[in-house]
Amino acid sequence: MHKKLLWIFFAVTALILVFPVKAETTGNFQIVIDPVTHKITIVMNTGSTATTGTTTTGTVNTWTIVNTWTATNTGNTTTYTGTEFQQALAWMYANGLTKYSNETDYRADDGLTREEAAKIIGQAFVTLGYSQETKNNSCNFTDSSEMDPTLANFILNSCKRGIFKGTTDNKFLPTEKLTRPQAMALLVRIFEGKVSNESRIPRWGDYYVKGQAMWLTTLNNQTAFDSYITRREMAIYIRRLKEIATNETIKAMMLSRLSGLGTTGQSFNSGMLDNFGTLADSLSINNDPELLEAIRRMNDNGLTSYKTIPEYQPFAILNREQAAKILTMFAGIFNFTTSGTITNDCNFQDISSTDASLTAYVQQACQLGIMKWSNGYFNPKNTMYKSEFIAAIIRLFQGGKLDESVSPRWKNYFEKAQDIGMIGPADAVTFENPITRYEVALFLYRFKVKYQITQNLNNNTIENQIVSTVPGSITTGTNNMPESDVYVDMNLLQNGNLDIGYIEIFGQRYKVVKSKTEIYLTNNIARYGDLFSLDTETKIGTTSFIVSNLSLLDGTIRIGDTTFTISPISNTNAYYKINKTK
Repeated sequence: MHKKLLWIFFAVTALILVFPVKAETTGNFQIVIDPVTHKITIVMNTGSTATTGTTTTGTVNTWTIVNTWTATNTGNTTTYTGTEFQQALAWMYANGLTKYSNETDYRADDGLTREEAAKIIGQAFVTLGYSQETKNNSCNFTDSSEMDPTLANFILNSCKRGIFKGTTDNKFLPTEKLTRPQAMALLVRIFEGKVSNESRIPRWGDYYVKGQAMWLTTLNNQTAFDSYITRREMAIYIRRLKEIATNETIKAMMLSRLSGLGTTGQSFNSGMLDNFGTLADSLSINNDPELLEAIRRMNDNGLTSYKTIPEYQPFAILNREQAAKILTMFAGIFNFTTSGTITNDCNFQDISSTDASLTAYVQQACQLGIMKWSNGYFNPKNTMYKSEFIAAIIRLFQGGKLDESVSPRWKNYFEKAQDIGMIGPADAVTFENPITRYEVALFLYRFKVKYQITQNLNNNTIENQIVSTVPGSITTGTNNMPESDVYVDMNLLQNGNLDIGYIEIFGQRYKVVKSKTEIYLTNNIARYGDLFSLDTETKIGTTSFIVSNLSLLDGTIRIGDTTFTISPISNTNAYYKINKTK
């Protein structure tokens, strides 16, 4: 069978050199050829099935030959590998959004013109299966003569479908560069199937808030957002939209999230967008279990005095003296040490301008060798940048600094942070922007999760209940708080389909409803849940579990202001220890 397919492939390849074939059927095989991209799709019918283009249903097997790009055939699904951008480009190429299959030809870091975007986004609209009815008939632009003839039809269709708009004087401006606000508006319009409120200042306010809520963009700076988009960013944004739009569960959740934003009538202005703290309530993050747990962990360890997301002011900017405190205390939690030594260089000339409660932390950050200074000045009140903060964490992790003679200076720190999983490729766009408290909390927490996953392995299973007290093991700990041994059903925790489970600790049983699952590497997850009383069915707390290869590395149960922690016991995989810590 495979020899026959190989023979067909070579035969068709030879024919391409002579004839621009669109489709050919040979017995049970259908060969679909794209003369522009030179993509060949061979579809084998093994029963009564339906085939549309290169999308198959039923028991149709599809082999797609896409030049030299690496792809894995998994029956009806092609799985792309590589970075987020590489996966995005592979999917775009395979689905006709671009004719380029590699980063160099795609010109990833160049700007994107509006007419190029019309093709890319218009084709994404079709590929993602959105309705293609005409919503707009005013698409006769006065500057149509300036359009690339090969792109004019894409511009017309994207206009008719209500995706792209022209100017008030009926121009499309095909060769102008696309901005990030325009790109976000296009994607949000596609996803919602409608135009958002544009009668505000800035006009793109709603689209920005919605893009943040959907995690299409992580930009937290108005100046950075209100500028031109690169072709790389556009590919990443489209891939993120694809991941949402093609998963019915996530799609429904995101549509519900957008409907609850309450942006209608809300006033936006430049000052508000400069200080993103005023937008925190609009971004639907106040109930994010990962962020809440990250802040509670910071509070547990003295890194912040706040316990809730609004109190924490997640979109406020961090300055250098505040960062010094967080980083040095974080180093103490993990007992990190570096190659830095105490020197007279840490007696800064501007130390008197440091907040008195933070002076010691500034000097410790210097002594650890994790924060830099210039000409004897620490500049404690200056803004802390994302590149500086990430570099400090990596210096702690590595035990010293990396090679900083490269360009940009933070390149090696960025790559190491990406390897660890703290950041993604899209963070390169904002790596030299001020860091927000929101990012600080998540970076530290995600680093902790990864650190625990890589440092610990345990395993234990029991049926029907996630956590169960071991009979006769309840005692009083050294802190005069109760503690006991517990069984933990790791199969239940690892099961992504488990939405409701039960916990029994110290003789009391609770219901747990899954609220969120974050995946780290393969078979490693951080799982979050809401805790309910069985008697009243009211929410009384939260749970979080860090799981690696059927091992619980860390568990936290919070009921009001009471915290229970679950931790592994040395030299056994049979059970774990639960402590009431406060």
